[in-house]
Amino acid sequence: MFLENFFLNPYLIELVNVSAVQPSPEGRPFRLRNIHLSIKRGEWITVLGRNGSGKSTLVRLLAGARFAAAEGKLIRDPMLHIDGRPIPIVMQHPEASVIGTTPWEDMMLMLEQHGYPGERIAEAAEDAFRQTGLSEIQHHPVETLSGGQKQLTAIASCLAAQAPLLLLDEPTANLDPDASKLVLERVKAANREGMAVVWVTQRLDELREGDRVVAMNNGEVYFDGSAERFFERSSDSGPSATSVCEQLGFPAPYVIETAWELEAQGIRLDPLPLTAEALVEAVIRNG
Repeated sequence: MFLENFFLNPYLIELVNVSAVQPSPEGRPFRLRNIHLSIKRGEWITVLGRNGSGKSTLVRLLAGARFAAAEGKLIRDPMLHIDGRPIPIVMQHPEASVIGTTPWEDMMLMLEQHGYPGERIAEAAEDAFRQTGLSEIQHHPVETLSGGQKQLTAIASCLAAQAPLLLLDEPTANLDPDASKLVLERVKAANREGMAVVWVTQRLDELREGDRVVAMNNGEVYFDGSAERFFERSSDSGPSATSVCEQLGFPAPYVIETAWELEAQGIRLDPLPLTAEALVEAVIRNG
């Protein structure tokens, strides 16, 4: 049985031994098994997993979707509730999230639906457009925007509502590298300002130093730890040691492959670099 709105809970959301089943239009149900997960205020969590691993199902559960055959305990901070409606999710197809004909109209509809005070809507909208870099195009027709701009439109509306948690389900899956980088940077900025973020992706090059990674496999949490540990090969397990990344069948980013090759040659980079810039710095430090 789920327990919600326990105001003494120190987390925004806490799942304790949660199992749930959600029907699928294709007839194959989505299942979650024995989920233990907590999300703190201001935290960044990257959820990874192959197709069918359960990562999107997990996000829908966090958003407040109702599931059949639900067991376990789910505790929510009361401030996550907006008139009983689920927390909005920014999807990989921005058209699924954007309902207005312009970014401004989309923002107005979102804030009105959430009961935002009328006298504060304009100020909240302007601030969200500033954060996402959309101020100059806020009145442009949505169909004229790039994929990245449409995605930022969906994100801006969530930011303006000032929810403490932002859920993004593979928001860069259909974007080119430049647009993906822009969207990631804008959401990282919102996180630095205090918003908790659950970022679902299959792009391992989006991981950054210190990110918390939750990796899903067969409807269960397979790994919950730092991005560095996700790629780490145990130094005492010999040359056949595999990382969690490899165990789940993900191709490692070029930077990680390079670090592994250096390690095989006796040059261990600690901490493990996740970006090209960090790799260069680590190599210089190691002479």
